[in-house]
Amino acid sequence: MRDRAFPWLTIAGGALTAIVLRPSAARAAARHHPSRPLFDLGRPTPSTVRTIVSSGWSRPRGDRLHRALDIPLPLGTPVLALDRGVVARVQRVDAGDAGRWLAVRHPSGLTSRYLHLSRTLADLEQPVERGDVIGFSGSTGNSAAPHLHLDLRVPAALLPSVERAVSKPRTGWGPAMSPWGHSIPGEPWVPVDGYRPIVERDARVAGIPLHGPGLRNGALVYHPVGERGEPYPDWLRALRGSSGVYIIRDRATREIIYVGESSTGRLYATLTRHFQGWRRWKGFWRGQYAEGHDPGLTYPRGACEVAVRVTSPADALNDEARLIRRLRPRDNVIGQPTDEEAIPF
Repeated sequence: MRDRAFPWLTIAGGALTAIVLRPSAARAAARHHPSRPLFDLGRPTPSTVRTIVSSGWSRPRGDRLHRALDIPLPLGTPVLALDRGVVARVQRVDAGDAGRWLAVRHPSGLTSRYLHLSRTLADLEQPVERGDVIGFSGSTGNSAAPHLHLDLRVPAALLPSVERAVSKPRTGWGPAMSPWGHSIPGEPWVPVDGYRPIVERDARVAGIPLHGPGLRNGALVYHPVGERGEPYPDWLRALRGSSGVYIIRDRATREIIYVGESSTGRLYATLTRHFQGWRRWKGFWRGQYAEGHDPGLTYPRGACEVAVRVTSPADALNDEARLIRRLRPRDNVIGQPTDEEAIPF
């Protein structure tokens, strides 16, 4: 699963239900159009680097909150720009609490800041693209060990949009810092491989949704999508043109039966083909259509539950692999080794 944006959809319909992999309330999720995430961000590290958040936005630090994500990294790990933008600040010398750091201002109005670097690569006012290496992790400034301190800030005018997308944290927004704006949680927007339990607990207490991979099954919310023959609901039709991942599970037993993805903007078609058993019942797949029209694995809508997460095309395959490793869906792992570490995903 990255970069990111990523909201898990809130779904309405009939007997088939949809798992929402965002822990925020269904009310908040529904207010934000699922195919248009407010901030669609990439990973802060290469996909080959296991990226685990050790301290989150609402972690107490004395008489204040952390207001950032801390990601432990080996010294010299490449640090990537979360999205395209322009470098708005570069601190090349090891000075103050932040040490060496830089900031990137993005077209959305968001500013991302990368602290405690061992080396900065980008220049002031340099345009950067998502995934560009802009520095290397370090332990400069007030840092006990090599890690990336990553924080997100927005101008006050953007706070209502952030609140509509993910709800306002119970602790409120972070104080403004000129000229970067107010601190907002990075957990809903920054794609990572996981979170330490203390981060998940702090986020749950503060009402902050996580990006996805660190969520437990207990955080899932279920919504119907309709019975066979009924029109698909609006949320599902809105997926046309989107990429992302989906989970199908048995409604009665809650067994995860399938995880899939679309990285080609065909999330709607890829997901709904699993409910097109009528093609097989009528024999359409037996040579009467060209190769490729077989819907593959099909499931009765009334007996299943589905989760959908909209991502960037680049994130869909990684997110699918992470979900398969974690959830071990019945129909994905048929014939695969039972040892989780041996699953070739």
